[in-house]
Amino acid sequence: MHGRHSRKAPRLFILRGVIALVLAIVFSASSFATVMANTVSANVIDGDESYTFSMNSTSMPEILAQAQKLGLKPLGPLDVFEQVGNTTTVNIRRGVSMTVTEGNRKKNLIAYQGDTVEKTLEDNNILIKDTDEVTPSRDTTVSAGLSVEIRRLCQVTVIADGESKTYSLLGGTVADALKKAGVTLQNKDSANYELTDPLFDKMNLRVSRTVKIKVTVDGRTTEHEISAVTVRSALQKCGITVSPDDKLNVDGKAHPTDGMHIVVTRVTTEEVKELEEVEYPVQYVTSDSMYEDEIEIRTPGEKGEKEVTYKLIYVAGELDSKEKVSEETIKEPVPEVVVKGTKTRESSSKPDYSGGNGSGVSAGTFVDADGNTVSYSQKLVGECTAYSVPGGTTSLGWKAEYGIIAVNPEIIPYGTRMYIVSPDGSIVYGYGIAGDTGGAAMAGDIIADLCYNTIEECSIIGRRDMVIYILS
Repeated sequence: MHGRHSRKAPRLFILRGVIALVLAIVFSASSFATVMANTVSANVIDGDESYTFSMNSTSMPEILAQAQKLGLKPLGPLDVFEQVGNTTTVNIRRGVSMTVTEGNRKKNLIAYQGDTVEKTLEDNNILIKDTDEVTPSRDTTVSAGLSVEIRRLCQVTVIADGESKTYSLLGGTVADALKKAGVTLQNKDSANYELTDPLFDKMNLRVSRTVKIKVTVDGRTTEHEISAVTVRSALQKCGITVSPDDKLNVDGKAHPTDGMHIVVTRVTTEEVKELEEVEYPVQYVTSDSMYEDEIEIRTPGEKGEKEVTYKLIYVAGELDSKEKVSEETIKEPVPEVVVKGTKTRESSSKPDYSGGNGSGVSAGTFVDADGNTVSYSQKLVGECTAYSVPGGTTSLGWKAEYGIIAVNPEIIPYGTRMYIVSPDGSIVYGYGIAGDTGGAAMAGDIIADLCYNTIEECSIIGRRDMVIYILS
């Protein structure tokens, strides 16, 4: 038995060795696959040179550092690199300086080797037309620093001494255009562009000769010898500030002429706030328990209040106009409620207006605005209006003024004296005399039209019910 066990031991040892070898191979393959999975291929292109290699990172700085180890020239201050999409391919763009001259103006740019002059100009928002001249040519490939000159074909109109001439010039400045036109600027003459400004297409070049002008402003008149394109620019050169609101006696865009007298009138504005009353409305209701010639104030009206903002416009220090800017209601008005009767009197369907000269049937007394007790022969209630004809005359030839009352003389005869007040006593017209007539009174739309001295005063009455006392 012991001998058989000794013979089986070598076979078990060999089996264990095979298993260990297989496991080692498996682990080695797994590690190799992991390394291969993290390796990328990078490609750096620098002009005609290309550097291709593998590495375990996609970082651009690390890719550039690896390429420099393989001979890539380090990037200078004007150089840039561009990653191609999401790949590990990198393009190096070597920058060089470029000076662009147009007229007498220069501009320094950065150009990149391999680009053309035209592409560099377009990348820097310098557009060139087919008629423009570019030196060196626009299709020149940039390889090192260079200077570029642009000469544009321009149509320039020179306006001077009452003449207008148009020229086509290739490049140049304002001074070149004036020389071409044979125009010389004297001591104080000027142009609407600086002499060193480059020309551009469709340019209008206007020359202003020196003229003598007078300027009156702020109470002073001064004389000036000046050249300017417009009146406003002339005033500016004279050291006179003119606001957009100020008024000039000549067009501000006009060309100054010799001997011109310019008058500046100052215009200033001011905003003020004023409290104003708001008239209350009148609401009418009916009652069949009152006669149709009777009225009663059920609820007295109360005026409202509003804050109005005005802009005051002063011309030469004097108030010229007043403009409403805004308004805000502070207190709402309370409507006045007036009850009007609808019941018909048995004797007549209308009030008895007969005897308007004092023979009425509703005699009594009232107390006027001064506290005097006054007798009346008739009391009438109805709608009244107001009118004003300053300087005019009445139908009787009387002067149309306060106290004259227009009536239907068939109801209230001419010459009848009366006292007129609103039913609640808040509006007092006072004493008057029937001395005029009108269409509304004759048609029966109103019982009286009250004369005022001004149109503004007429708004006191408007159109409303009033009480007319025919005086005894």
